[in-house]
Amino acid sequence: MQRFSSTQSRMDTSPEMFCDIQTLHKEALRNSVLNSAQANSLLGGQSIKEVILKGFYTPLSASVGEEPCLEETEEWQTLEAVISREFAAGCGGRKVMLCGGAGMGKTTVVEKLIWDWATGTHLQHYTLLLPLCVDALCTSEQSLESLLLTTHNHLSSEALALVLQRPAESLLLVLDVMERFQGLLSESPPSDTLVSDPHQQVEGAVLLHSLLEGSLLPGASILLTSREAILLDSLQCVHLQGFSQDQRRTFVQRFFPNEAKAEQVLQHCEQAVGVAELCVCPAFCWTLCCVYKEYKERAPETLTELCCVVTHSLLQEHEVSMEAGKQLLCGLGKLADYCTSLTQKSCSSADVIACGLQPFLGSSVLSAVLRVSGGDVSSPEATFSFISPVFQVFVSAASFYIDQSAPQSGQDEVRIPEEGHGLVHMFLAGLSDPAQRKLLESSVGSFSSGRLSQFHRWLMSSVAEVLPYFQKKKHWRIFHLLHHAHSPTLVRESVRSCEWRMIAYNDLHVPDCVALVYVVRCLGEMEHLNLYMSRLTEKQMQKLGPALQLARSINLSQSHLSSGGLTHLARAMMDGQTAVLDLSNSRLGDEAVKRLCPALKHSNLQTLNLRMCNLTPGCCEALGQMLSGSKLRLLDLGANDLLDQGLTRLISALGMSSCRLQELSLENCSLSGAGIAVLSSAVSSSLAELQKLNLRGSRLAEDTLELLSQALQTGRSSINTLNFFDCELTDSCCPALAAVLQSHNCHLTQLELSVNELGQSGAFVICDALRSPQCPLERLCMTRCELTEPVFSALGSVLASGTSSLKELQIGLNPVGDAGAKHMWTALKHPHCKLQHLDLEMISLTDACVDELCEAVAASTSLTSLILKNNDLTDLSVPQLVNLVQDRPIMEELNLQYNNFSEDVFDLMDVCPKIRY
Repeated sequence: MQRFSSTQSRMDTSPEMFCDIQTLHKEALRNSVLNSAQANSLLGGQSIKEVILKGFYTPLSASVGEEPCLEETEEWQTLEAVISREFAAGCGGRKVMLCGGAGMGKTTVVEKLIWDWATGTHLQHYTLLLPLCVDALCTSEQSLESLLLTTHNHLSSEALALVLQRPAESLLLVLDVMERFQGLLSESPPSDTLVSDPHQQVEGAVLLHSLLEGSLLPGASILLTSREAILLDSLQCVHLQGFSQDQRRTFVQRFFPNEAKAEQVLQHCEQAVGVAELCVCPAFCWTLCCVYKEYKERAPETLTELCCVVTHSLLQEHEVSMEAGKQLLCGLGKLADYCTSLTQKSCSSADVIACGLQPFLGSSVLSAVLRVSGGDVSSPEATFSFISPVFQVFVSAASFYIDQSAPQSGQDEVRIPEEGHGLVHMFLAGLSDPAQRKLLESSVGSFSSGRLSQFHRWLMSSVAEVLPYFQKKKHWRIFHLLHHAHSPTLVRESVRSCEWRMIAYNDLHVPDCVALVYVVRCLGEMEHLNLYMSRLTEKQMQKLGPALQLARSINLSQSHLSSGGLTHLARAMMDGQTAVLDLSNSRLGDEAVKRLCPALKHSNLQTLNLRMCNLTPGCCEALGQMLSGSKLRLLDLGANDLLDQGLTRLISALGMSSCRLQELSLENCSLSGAGIAVLSSAVSSSLAELQKLNLRGSRLAEDTLELLSQALQTGRSSINTLNFFDCELTDSCCPALAAVLQSHNCHLTQLELSVNELGQSGAFVICDALRSPQCPLERLCMTRCELTEPVFSALGSVLASGTSSLKELQIGLNPVGDAGAKHMWTALKHPHCKLQHLDLEMISLTDACVDELCEAVAASTSLTSLILKNNDLTDLSVPQLVNLVQDRPIMEELNLQYNNFSEDVFDLMDVCPKIRY
């Protein structure tokens, strides 16, 4: 190929002349790809040239934005689509940074892009695609012209001058591997130092920022690649995500033409511990397929074992003895730790020698692990870096166990390596398992037993330091380490010896699910699985299946389950031992519940919370059929629009069969007369075992309540707790309630009547019933029921009657003042009063009542809790109240919140922890 001659007309800017330049340039770029010998994996693998020319190139996925999208979602797009959109015709001046870790295929993508443009198949609206030599940016001051001539020596200065005369919108500049020169981008030079003349010599950083800011070649498009995102206003970040699941399948099928073998490899990748999450990386996929191709009988089960296989293969292939292999890995481990501490991640030949690797300099085994740049291996200018970041971390961990040199004076043990990379402790855990390290030990000798014991002690200590606390990320780290260590005994000893705090394990990824399941399986049980506020896919729920089965209690409140995930939940409930399932606020809808019900009917479930799940009458028949044969004891259907129609369907589906339900919440389900009438009939037949019924927020008219009252008096009902909070009750409803309380068949011990307009006349009817010797009521709530002072007097009389069983009375938000409360103080002093809890919130108490209050509480033989929130007490009352609580050992709580106290008395109340203020 000839260089464009300077003897050709310097002023000729005809289209023919420029076409000749373009043709020459395309030929040069094609040759640069054809002559490339750079390999793309630890095992050598295919060169980039072979990947492109032999059809092995597999499209990659990408996401756009400041942060990468770590798991495959709809945000993943094909990289080709992103590139075509970002560099579309008419979009001149685009600046895009392609980010992705080592081995993610950045350089291959760039070479493929160059090849496609040079062969006329892509981005042809750019008249020239110009790769820039990134290394030259850091050498010395230079101009854009000299940089381009250094990179493209097939162009003369005259030809380049013709190129730069063209509109900049027709140029696409490409800068690969910018991570080595991150400093050039991280600090922007002052704007007044930016240049616009392509002939002006400046520092590399100024030159680069002049291009990015558009002062130099305004309108030109630029593509950069880097391992880490560099956030600049002028740059659009495109994160290279690697292979999606479908793209991975395409890659493996090209590697293994036999479709069955390819599918077998893919399935094994999904199961191998620590492997699946790295399979998005193209270079890792190549290494993985090479290993699976060689080890046909038994593929590695974990990432640690895979790296052991790779290391063993390298040592065997290069005929490295056991002693030399140990020396090599120890040296590589030291070098790996040193490189990790460096910003540029590369080191000199002197550093390599200092790590004990001089005997291997120039050997093929070292060149299989380290990449050499800048000259011969013995050259002072040569730099070394690890080809594979994963392998770099692996040798660091392996050298910890292999290096059996004595600790320094005064030290009993060598320190466990720091978590400089997320994989180092994982590899330490994997290598602690004899099965995983077996092949490596056959090449380098036995690991140090002392260091193996040291790591186990460290891991057990880490479990004890992490699991009792709230740091979710640290929990996941521990689960992953236990999983990689693959020691059920270690799991049982470490986890059972600490108090595992069951925090909410949301934001799950598939590897997290697998690790958690391993721990739970080793333990054989899980008391509570907290998945609060999770978004769970079918794959995640499939992986979680064993943990779901072994959990006694599962919290999925405010969670979102995919359709497929719901299927796995149903299967786990039917096959498992779960007794409590909370799906509240998950907005499942009717169809999801109908799918769950058949499985729940044959499960061990005893408590089911479906509160606020967007349910309608459409699912109620399925719920009723589920209840008729299940072990369910508690069902919460609150805050769903079931309506009377839905409740009727639920009861009808029960038929005459007796279900085992003991607690039913129908709070705020838009119920009124017709539904309650059907329910009233059921509580003495099919719902005869029901003990607690919550009808809060229902519309209960007089005739409706009469039907329920009759059912409760039949002797066939077991209900002991009724909640009629805010049910539109009036004084006309009270006779029906009184009839129940006075019945010989009454089982009621708790009655909630708060926020109803009972009035004085209705309350008197209730008070008369409370005096009945048959009344078993122990807890009565009549907060904000328009009670008057005479009602408080009647209630005081009931408490002192000797026939009342009341232990808890809530009568707040009835503004009777000190005069009304006086009746309570009188009752408390009576020896027949059994009251333990008294709530007088917001009844307009003042300091004037405190003397009598203290006298009454001191005289009471039963009161342990007194609520005086939201009253008009002041600082004057505080000393007496503090002395009262201090002198009364049985007092458990005095709640004085939201009174008229100043900060002057806070210290005085602080001395008594039983006082809340």
